[in-house]
Amino acid sequence: MKTFVVKTYLVLAGLFLLSGCISLIPEAGPGPDIYRLSSVPEHKGAKTGGAVVLLPVVQAPKELRNNRVALILQPQTISYAANARWAAATPEMLQLLLADTFRERNFMQVVLPADGLDAPIEVRVSLQNFEAYYDQGKAAPPLARVGFRVQLIDRVSRTLLGEQKFVASARSKDVRLGSIVAAIDEATHNTASKISHWVMTSAISSSAMSAQ
Repeated sequence: MKTFVVKTYLVLAGLFLLSGCISLIPEAGPGPDIYRLSSVPEHKGAKTGGAVVLLPVVQAPKELRNNRVALILQPQTISYAANARWAAATPEMLQLLLADTFRERNFMQVVLPADGLDAPIEVRVSLQNFEAYYDQGKAAPPLARVGFRVQLIDRVSRTLLGEQKFVASARSKDVRLGSIVAAIDEATHNTASKISHWVMTSAISSSAMSAQ
């Protein structure tokens, strides 16, 4: 009887510990599989001139300041895909994607803090969503959600020129990890394009007002 009680206690203790662990689905190969966001198509043509903006690294909550593929299996709970990693930490990866989008889509000149150069306008980006949301249950393809809050700051007068929230979503084609990452990639590029257009038009408006 004593042995049975001890075994029962160990089993219950093990279940308790497992219940507190982060879920690691979907399963992948022996991995980790490494994923990267697709590159911004190069736009042929003149790329000189245009607004000059400073783009610091994207601000992100602690749960997204890593290179894990985030999943939402139930509201308010972040999990991570097993054996899957982004090629770089999410904040730095998104900073470079936004910089490329600004340059290629709207011909802006982008300065990064590491460049040691000055720029009159700062684009301050905060990440709010970057995950696959299982809104229809674990057996159905999840919804990729990407969201940013963007502030445009005049670095000379230290004034806020504008603030906007940008969100986009894309449904994964199936439950495979490759399809889920592709949906996140699609939503990310859609959001980056919207941000780029808003920054360009806002920067032009700001320059026009300063010239009056």
